[in-house]
Amino acid sequence: MRFRNIEFRWSNYNQKYELVKWYECDGKEVCYVIAFFDKGKEGYDLRTVGSRFFEDKDAFIVGKHAIEFLNAMSQQLRDEEELE
Repeated sequence: MRFRNIEFRWSNYNQKYELVKWYECDGKEVCYVIAFFDKGKEGYDLRTVGSRFFEDKDAFIVGKHAIEFLNAMSQQLRDEEELE
């Protein structure tokens, strides 16, 4: 999911969900990580990288929806396990 220059995605490199900020440099689109989502016992937690998350108001919007999505997905998986 991407909103303006903030993207929520799965990272194969880090093996977790993350928020990245895209920008243009020398005619190429590049990005850097602004936050990670760590899976805990009760759902996901947002772990920011320095103050990057707070430097862009769009990061809060995408982060809010991302954590809601991940926690809903986590709850669904727990519910399915209980039914087995």
